[in-house]
Amino acid sequence: MSFLDSIKALFGIKPAASAGKPATNNTTVSRPKNKQVYEGRPTDPPDWAVGQNQSDLIGLLKANTKCKYVPLFEMKTIMSAKVGPDGNLIPEYNGIAGSCGAVKSFGLKVAQQNGMTMAYRYFDLNNAYRACCDNPRKCPFYLNAMGENETVNARRR
Repeated sequence: MSFLDSIKALFGIKPAASAGKPATNNTTVSRPKNKQVYEGRPTDPPDWAVGQNQSDLIGLLKANTKCKYVPLFEMKTIMSAKVGPDGNLIPEYNGIAGSCGAVKSFGLKVAQQNGMTMAYRYFDLNNAYRACCDNPRKCPFYLNAMGENETVNARRR
C-alpha cells in the first residue's frame, strides 16, 4: 500500500487493484467441525440406569450389553484443538464414552456419511443406551460392520 493509497483510505476511497498483484481473497473455507465422539439421539435412560452414579453405570453398561462387538465403556475427557481464554484446551466431551471394534473399523465411514473429515473414535452414552444395550441395529457402526460381513460372506460362496 502506497502513501497515496493510505490517504485515500482515510477518506473512504478504496485503492484499485494493481495489475501486477492478484487481489487476495481472505474468505475462509467452511469445513465441517470434526468430532471424536459420535453423539447418538437423545434417549431416556433404561430402568436399570436411573439413579446410578457414573462409576457404577460403567459396570451396568457392560452387564447389559447386547451387541456382539463388545464395546468397552470408560470415563473420557476428550480435548478439542481450540484454546480457551485462559490458554488451556477446551474439552470437547467429558463423560462416559464407549468404543468397540466396529467403531475402530468403520468410524471414518460413518463420519464421512455425517459430513465429517475425521474418523469417530468413541460414541456417547445416548448411543450406548439406545444401541448397545437395547437394539444394536440402531447403531450406524454395527450396521456398517454387518453390511461388510455380509458382503465378505457373499463373495466366499
